[in-house]
Amino acid sequence: MTFFHDAIGLEEVTREGGTVYLRAADEFEHHSLTLTETDSAGVDHIGWQTRKPEQVAEYADLLTDHGVDITWVDDGEELGQGDAIRFQTENGHQFEIYYEMEKPDPPEERRSRLKNRVYTPTKTNPIAPQHIDHVQIWEPDIVELSEWLQDVLGLEVIEYYNLEDGSRWGTWLSASGFKIDVAVIHDDAETATFNHTAYTVDNSNDLFDAYDAMKEREIPVDGLGQHSISRGKFCYARDPLTGHRIEFSDSGYFVLDPDWEPIAWNETDLEDRQWMGGFDGLETVDY
Repeated sequence: MTFFHDAIGLEEVTREGGTVYLRAADEFEHHSLTLTETDSAGVDHIGWQTRKPEQVAEYADLLTDHGVDITWVDDGEELGQGDAIRFQTENGHQFEIYYEMEKPDPPEERRSRLKNRVYTPTKTNPIAPQHIDHVQIWEPDIVELSEWLQDVLGLEVIEYYNLEDGSRWGTWLSASGFKIDVAVIHDDAETATFNHTAYTVDNSNDLFDAYDAMKEREIPVDGLGQHSISRGKFCYARDPLTGHRIEFSDSGYFVLDPDWEPIAWNETDLEDRQWMGGFDGLETVDY
């Protein structure tokens, strides 16, 4: 909590059974991140919200038809969340699909007077992020996983990056239809791993404030700059206790074109995958 609440600025919603439920300052859902006390660092699952309540059961049938084992999660087993299904990809990414999520009920002393804002801006942490933006996962066969995410879960490829030998290094996909929601990066490890969770800040100036706040707290910073792919400006911070990484992001650009053609990158297109600055964040955590 020293990292996620005090330094990053996520709001604590509640605690139960060794699990802390957190959300960002401008999120209209019960939580977007949970932390559970365990013997070692890891990621339990990544959640995806459907657009309609009946789609949870539809995805359950669809995944079963594709030979994927699913587990139903009852309403309330994860606080604030309705019925859900959990499953894993072939190489071990742990996913969850849900629809229902309770709305925020912040304490009176933190509640904003604006009905369209959840919390009054914090005075103790001016760089608190606004809402969850995307996740980055690492995978030994990203072409297969990327195609599976498109064919089975209905995600859309926004950009992809091939190495000089023609092999795929990374694919950036959208679940929402207008921005990048998951980046799938190639890793030679035999099983899937998790690199970071990104949260959106208001503007690029907040990234410098975030960097400054991390340095004041002696928290490792893995980079500050702008990606070539997605054009997103970033500041990465890492929990020194667990190795979990949070990216402060300005979210890059939005795709509003219904006939979007994925942007293809080759290794020879640019000298560096970072347009400005740099990123030194090769550490991942297991599921």
